[in-house]
Amino acid sequence: MGITMHATDSVEYEPGVYRARLQKVDEEESQFTDEKTGEQKWQYIWTFELLDEGYEGNTLTGWSSTNFGPRAKARAWAEALIGRQITSGENISGDDLVGKECDLMITLKTGDRGTFAKVESVNPVRKKKKGEAGKAEKPAKESTKVNEEDFEDIPF
Repeated sequence: MGITMHATDSVEYEPGVYRARLQKVDEEESQFTDEKTGEQKWQYIWTFELLDEGYEGNTLTGWSSTNFGPRAKARAWAEALIGRQITSGENISGDDLVGKECDLMITLKTGDRGTFAKVESVNPVRKKKKGEAGKAEKPAKESTKVNEEDFEDIPF
């Protein structure tokens, strides 16, 4: 029995912030090799499900090295997902991260095959300011009545 392929339309993204949930994080060999050892390098593949209205169910993928030092992309993304700094020596598993929400900063990258959305950064979900939740909009200010007489003494 053969496979069936289902063609879909591409999603048009605008650069900006998108609410997302980490669906999975996998590890696989990358296209790069270690210059010192000549061995194949490994990378993490982060799959995010978008939650914003109009993008629900769409996924975006981001890649990072497996480095997990204080300045590594993978560590920054993990910290954003768990909402705190990771301490030296601490172990974090994919299970600690999957299902967590975040805000993705998306940019557009143009290449030979077209323009694609790129996960530029993963950020913690922005917390609402105190008093914002359930706060009604402020009513518009009352207009100040102005009479033509107020303009009689203007020297022009």
